[in-house]
Amino acid sequence: MPQTLAKPPIPSPSAGTTFKVAMGILFCFLMLQVVATIWHFLPVLQRNLVERAVASSPTPAPIAASTPSPALPTATPSALPKTPAQPIQPALDSEVEQRVIKLVEESDKSFRVGDYDVALSKITDADQLVPNDPGILLRMGRIHEKTGKNTDAAFIYNRVRDLPNLPQQLRAQTERRLSMLSTPTPTSTPTLIANEQGSDIRDEFGLQPGATLGIVDTRLTEEASGSKNLRIAIKSRPDIKIDPRQMTVHVFFYERDQAGNKSLTESKVLTEWLSPPVNWADNEPELLNAIYNPPQSTDSKDSKLTYEGYVVGIYYNNEIQDTRANPGSLADDNPLPLYLKSQTK
Repeated sequence: MPQTLAKPPIPSPSAGTTFKVAMGILFCFLMLQVVATIWHFLPVLQRNLVERAVASSPTPAPIAASTPSPALPTATPSALPKTPAQPIQPALDSEVEQRVIKLVEESDKSFRVGDYDVALSKITDADQLVPNDPGILLRMGRIHEKTGKNTDAAFIYNRVRDLPNLPQQLRAQTERRLSMLSTPTPTSTPTLIANEQGSDIRDEFGLQPGATLGIVDTRLTEEASGSKNLRIAIKSRPDIKIDPRQMTVHVFFYERDQAGNKSLTESKVLTEWLSPPVNWADNEPELLNAIYNPPQSTDSKDSKLTYEGYVVGIYYNNEIQDTRANPGSLADDNPLPLYLKSQTK
């Protein structure tokens, strides 16, 4: 019988081949672990790198506001008080900034002397150069309000109120102006304050915008003899040195006859400063007392005169700064000059 050959045995792998296979599997496993670790920590690493880069970079300088703020203040576009919460606008070119300041000063001066058309024209030009400046907008609103255009004034005040980051003081002032526009005019007899002309439209210092001096209060008292004492509180704009020699106060008392005609009193009016020296060095109001003595009585009934009211005007450098009148019609019937030709000593 033919001899059957046995199958050759399966060769056993050498020890070197097994080691290489094991090392390859281990290497692949380690690579998978590295990739998984990187995949997990990569976002954290990127965030840390960004934070370190931001922390190491220099802090940018704050953008300068377009114009100094106030309230409504010195004759600068922002009328009301300085505050970091005011909306920040891009810095203006120095030439444009000077142009805006000049326009605001001219508008304030025109408003103070009653030339409202010129005042509105100037402040509108400033608004075109610096849109949405609250001080400029508030000036526009008060001009519309003064000329009886309450709808236009309300539109402007609403623009101011809607400005982002508007300081609380300006917001309160704007809302107060809006509430006054919506309040109907009382039909009853006005009070002393309401009847007094010149006490409205004030900045945060109590002065007419752009004015150096202003009348912040008047108090009229009557003596038993029939004489009247008018106490006038006059305030200066803060941080402005006042030369008393350049300041003049005019006080006029008026009387009415039996026929209803009004005339300037012929009685002697005495004036006296109650707090000398008068220099406003402490940023406090200076008090002036004006005394009205009634005219001597006569037998003629037709010549009998009664007290009617007063008109006060304050001037600085021969230019009118502020007025008060009670009743207000006296100021309309007897307007004060806007400028003085010579200083009254």
